[in-house]
Amino acid sequence: MPRSSASARVPAFFRRIALKGWRNSPYFTYSSGYPILRRWLIAQLSARDKSILSIGCGSGELERDLIKLNRQVTGLDICFEMLQSAKRRGVKNVVQADALKLPFTSSCFDLVMFPESIGYFALDEVLPCVARVLKKRGRLLVTAYPTNFASDNIYKKFTVEEFTHALHDSGFRVADHRLLTINRSRVTEVSSETRSQMIYILARSSS
Repeated sequence: MPRSSASARVPAFFRRIALKGWRNSPYFTYSSGYPILRRWLIAQLSARDKSILSIGCGSGELERDLIKLNRQVTGLDICFEMLQSAKRRGVKNVVQADALKLPFTSSCFDLVMFPESIGYFALDEVLPCVARVLKKRGRLLVTAYPTNFASDNIYKKFTVEEFTHALHDSGFRVADHRLLTINRSRVTEVSSETRSQMIYILARSSS
């Protein structure tokens, strides 16, 4: 897999994490560190979600688990070193690219997911790109941090209302959303964004 010019725009901490591992980093993602969340997310998928594009796949833990269940997964990330880490976990189909310039034909995926990665994009820029590569009535799965969550300083945080409006404007309809807390033994739904650690949204393309 060749390096792309996009590499120059990758924050250095992503490279450090890929090279040293999440455990040796001050940062983390729930989907990389919590198998219970990965199992919960996989349980939300339909049998029709066969071809999956994961944008911001990182080190590939969730994608590896999906591949074990015979899903056809393409992992996309802007960080070369993250993709190398994902490949070592068995994610063979990886692409280094910018999510705003997806190198895929139109209508080719059943499901696109952003595993804690959508905060690195402006919604009005990235969602139309996703809509283009989804099949008719394809689905979009998003996990994101709520506005009160402490994350790195380049991660943009949105409320459920902001997600809903942006999705509608890009041709999506929200089919489900949950507010979650996560620990080692369970994923719990809560009623308030301020009490949550993660926003989960499942949307369907209206085209």
